[in-house]
Amino acid sequence: MKKLFFLLAIFLSLSYATICNGTAEMELPAVSEGEEHTGELVLVKMRLIEGEGDMYVGTVPPTDYSLQGSLDTALTVAETLAGEDAGCDVLLRIDDESEYVQGPSGGAAFSILAYFLLTGNEMRDDVAITGAVNEEGIVMPVGGVYEKVLTAKSAGKEYFLTPVQSFEEKMMLESIGGITIYEVRDVEEALGFLLEGEIPEKKPLNLTVEPLPELAPYEGKDTPGFRRVSEGIMEREDEAVRGIGDEQLKEYLLEKAAQQEELIEKGYYYSAANDAFLNYILADSIIQVNNPDVEGKKEEVSGCLESVERPVLSYENSEWFMGAEARIKRAENQMEVYGDLGGGTKEENYFAVYQLDYALAWCQAAKDMYGIAEETGGSPMDTNVLRGHADILINISGNYSEIENSENYQNGMELYDEGRYAGAVYELAYALSFENKNLALITGANESDVEDINEGGRESLWGNVFKAHSQYLLETGDVGSAYGVAVFAREMEGIAQAIEEEKGEPGIIVELPGQDANATAEEEQECVCPECPEPACAAGYLLLILPLFIKNLVQKK
Repeated sequence: MKKLFFLLAIFLSLSYATICNGTAEMELPAVSEGEEHTGELVLVKMRLIEGEGDMYVGTVPPTDYSLQGSLDTALTVAETLAGEDAGCDVLLRIDDESEYVQGPSGGAAFSILAYFLLTGNEMRDDVAITGAVNEEGIVMPVGGVYEKVLTAKSAGKEYFLTPVQSFEEKMMLESIGGITIYEVRDVEEALGFLLEGEIPEKKPLNLTVEPLPELAPYEGKDTPGFRRVSEGIMEREDEAVRGIGDEQLKEYLLEKAAQQEELIEKGYYYSAANDAFLNYILADSIIQVNNPDVEGKKEEVSGCLESVERPVLSYENSEWFMGAEARIKRAENQMEVYGDLGGGTKEENYFAVYQLDYALAWCQAAKDMYGIAEETGGSPMDTNVLRGHADILINISGNYSEIENSENYQNGMELYDEGRYAGAVYELAYALSFENKNLALITGANESDVEDINEGGRESLWGNVFKAHSQYLLETGDVGSAYGVAVFAREMEGIAQAIEEEKGEPGIIVELPGQDANATAEEEQECVCPECPEPACAAGYLLLILPLFIKNLVQKK
């Protein structure tokens, strides 16, 4: 009997050593987050070693906050499917020369790597996969699927596994030939294909429009100017949708347009405009799916950008300037990146048209905003007033290690260097708001946190527009986006209030706070702002503009 127990102990020891040993690798499709939006395959290596179940991530370049959480979830899913609680330490390494690697879209791949390590199965190299993963093993949607599929195809992959696709993704992916695309609901279905060659069940095209959540009318200050902007976007959407030949698809998009009308009537102008913006791009590009005209689309975008007329900047129209300038920069950069893609394959040309439609839509919206800025008029503003606000935002950005990878941050810095400070303020504040959101989600931000940020009235244009949108997002269950938008609304409100207080006080320009930006709350309370422009008071003034950012600086350290 003792001999039997001894042999059993040896067997278990050897089994454990086998489990906590080995390396697996997979090429992971990725899309850069900067202005280039380039796709590439990134080599991901995972290794199991004996340990206490800890996970270590080593990446070149750096990753965003979410990769560690994505890896944790992926390993849990793999252990469940493999029937093994390995108790191993997991080492993940991503070697890549691109600027940035994000975590969520690698979740499904991480689960598969861990499963193959735990079971000793051999990886196949003709398949690429993208998708986040939750604790139940469901493969969740991610962005950039079209770009990732094209990248995998160019690299010679034969198959691509995606999460269950949205209607929009299905329409786009159908234009790609030369690679077989399958949708998988969960990691188990993906493993069935990878291990046994089981073809995933075909997922039906869903043309059902989800009902809107129960929404009370927005109770904040009305912004009729932005309602006009929203209705302009919706008119362009309607024109594009009615040009679609497929009646079923047309009916689907018209039904969504009817929901936008309901949102407009309840005061959720940005929510309606955002949906119309995306539907316009989809509809306009689908019309050209069989014969994409890249050169014609480039001419449209160039014509729009060349026709932009910028009014005189004033205290009263500065918010409109911020929104318009930011969108013009987005359109310019989109044109720069995708304007040279013509002359490729049909799917590459279609992708170029699709992306250039973003540039056109941004330009058109910016022209509408400049038009309202012209109507608003007002007391001329020295652009250095806005430069002072941009300086503060840039200084705060130094406390966020990943912000340089944000496209909005990059836009903001370019606008700043070009002397277009209104747009710089908008883009930098937006980038900071969503960096703040990323940190908050790590610490477990929830609905009540969003409601706390949205508490109180708003007087400014963007404060009200985005507070309403945050409330809408919260009702749809998208807490993360609702949090980021709520922070943005709050900070744009603070900036607008500060600009209003500066009006009529010539020579008062907010200075870069320098090291005093990190002053404690007690130090800030000693200042009386914004009357004095000294650095110490500028730090106190910072508390007025960006209270939530200051709160998180301590956490960041």
